[in-house]
Amino acid sequence: MPNFSSKPMSRSLRVYQKAAIFFVIITILLLLAVLYLSVSQANIRVVPAESVVSATIPVEVANDVNAIGQVEGLVVTESFAKAKTFALPEEGSAAVEGNATGVVTLINETGSDQPLIATTRVLSEEGILFRLDDGVTVPANGQVDAVVSADEPGLSGEIGASQFTIPGLPSATQEVIYAVSVDSMTGGVQYIRSLSQADLDQAVADLSEEILEESKEVLKANADDSLDGEAFTVTIIEQISDTEPGTETGNFNVSLSVEVTAIFYEQESIADFAQTELHKQLQVGYELVRTNADGMTSTVQSVDSERGVATLEVYLDGIATITTAADVLDLDRLTGKTAEEVMDLLEANEAIDDVAVNFAPFWLKRVPTLKDHIKIEVVR
Repeated sequence: MPNFSSKPMSRSLRVYQKAAIFFVIITILLLLAVLYLSVSQANIRVVPAESVVSATIPVEVANDVNAIGQVEGLVVTESFAKAKTFALPEEGSAAVEGNATGVVTLINETGSDQPLIATTRVLSEEGILFRLDDGVTVPANGQVDAVVSADEPGLSGEIGASQFTIPGLPSATQEVIYAVSVDSMTGGVQYIRSLSQADLDQAVADLSEEILEESKEVLKANADDSLDGEAFTVTIIEQISDTEPGTETGNFNVSLSVEVTAIFYEQESIADFAQTELHKQLQVGYELVRTNADGMTSTVQSVDSERGVATLEVYLDGIATITTAADVLDLDRLTGKTAEEVMDLLEANEAIDDVAVNFAPFWLKRVPTLKDHIKIEVVR
């Protein structure tokens, strides 16, 4: 029988065999690497912290809009005057009986001016007699405020709002020239001490506020109903007090002449303008998620009555959060890190409340080095 004993492979064949095996192994490893790279994925969910952002923004309101950045509205200025008697507080004062004083409005419904000398009597409907402190002329078909003092000292002169006749005038004339008061008379019992500058300043501030409140309805009559926003400013033109600081007194009179400017505007237009400007002030990587429209305030910065233009300082705040464009979420900071390292790194930033990290496939332990395999989602 023939002998079929195998011959050993030549050396060259063994080399080719090993090369083929090595090539197959390398190919398998490359395929595994490609598979790993193609399916590896890191999903990072970030819950951002809310931060308050605010801005004070100048906004021009104009009767006739003719410049970029102006908002249409109404700017109106009118003059007002008022006098009032102020009593010093009891604290730190000595009580003494005095003559109650106050302010009356003298009204003339005739076609001729009516001069009235100092000490002219005015009689309240309660029968309490007062006298003018100074002479005045009541204009024809007009009115004027004047200070009066009770003829007798004591609490009897402390009456409330009333109507007055002027007994010194003919009976028929008393029907068309008379006086009324809005505020109570005070000072029947006075608390005497030295008038301070602070007392006077407070009285001026209080009277200015009263004039402002009374003028609002007058000024609003000029505005269209669609202008639902408003701001006011008061400029004192003349201030007169009958008592100097340092004088011992129980009460004192202050009269003011002021200009009140009212700015009326559409609230939504101002809010939109302010919100646009607030957006511009956000840091890169942040977005405005909501604004506090109810908390928006407007104060008058300047007024040009001749041009019908006023500048408002508008304050607006809101809530901002980070976006995926924020530096803290830069992918270069995250590649190659474990889930715990990613969470520690991100949660250390005050702009982030919470972080969750998931890898796919499940055996993946680190964030892929390929950035397009990293998905970051900001959830609110």
